[in-house]
Amino acid sequence: MEDPRFVWINEELLPLARARVSVEDRGFLYGDGFFETIRVEDGRPLFLDEHLERLQASARAFRISVPVGLPWGVKLDQLLAANGLTAGSAAVKILLTRGVVQELGLPASSSPTVVIWARPYLPPSPQEYAAGWPVVLFPERRTTFIGRHKSLNYLFYLAARQYALDQGGREALILEADGLVSEGAATSLILMKNGRFLTPAAPSALPGVTVAVLARTLQRRGMVLEKAPVQLSQIWEADGLWLANALMGVMPVGSLEGQPVPQRVEATGFLRDCLAQAAGR
Repeated sequence: MEDPRFVWINEELLPLARARVSVEDRGFLYGDGFFETIRVEDGRPLFLDEHLERLQASARAFRISVPVGLPWGVKLDQLLAANGLTAGSAAVKILLTRGVVQELGLPASSSPTVVIWARPYLPPSPQEYAAGWPVVLFPERRTTFIGRHKSLNYLFYLAARQYALDQGGREALILEADGLVSEGAATSLILMKNGRFLTPAAPSALPGVTVAVLARTLQRRGMVLEKAPVQLSQIWEADGLWLANALMGVMPVGSLEGQPVPQRVEATGFLRDCLAQAAGR
């Protein structure tokens, strides 16, 4: 029996079992491409424009042409409908690669590859949000300009997440080569100290869509989500810590390296309310 799921590849909406990408595609050969993961609620992609802006900015920085006039919203609607994902929570992933080009460097391509696929998404349980996730420090430090882009070169982050799982954690905290706090393996970091919200400013950190949305919403409420360099000592001294990404929203950190982290239930509720307000939920 054929897999009932569908996927967009370039201009075709295809059954997943018949979807193909060339083995010469540079996304496969070199990780030469970028992706975005988007949460969908009842058929509505959340913060689609912000995700597309980040994808297009990375594509421009690495000289990958983005198809002009691509009806992203229409494609997502059709994909979600074809996969029966118009109710409840789902996750959509958009992948953009340079396509098939033989030259070295970052050669121009007239035919980039666009893949869009969707799957059901089960958010963390209320119990997880209440207790917070256990987080560990990944021992391999990192400094790379590629970190500022959601690249298909993802092995470092997968290794960091696996390290966390092996240690009994759910997320790994990544440090820059100089010891500054950067981000989580698949999350941005928010901390609170003396009533102020901070997020790390680090040269290798990905600009998080969820953090950017929260910053705008807080600003409308007369508050600031400050972006500043963060030392590891500030993490240990923080009054509260949270992880944030597009799928799970805001998740409190329950422990760091096995040490309990203060739980700020009111602050967690406030941040989640801000995100829900921005999403129109």
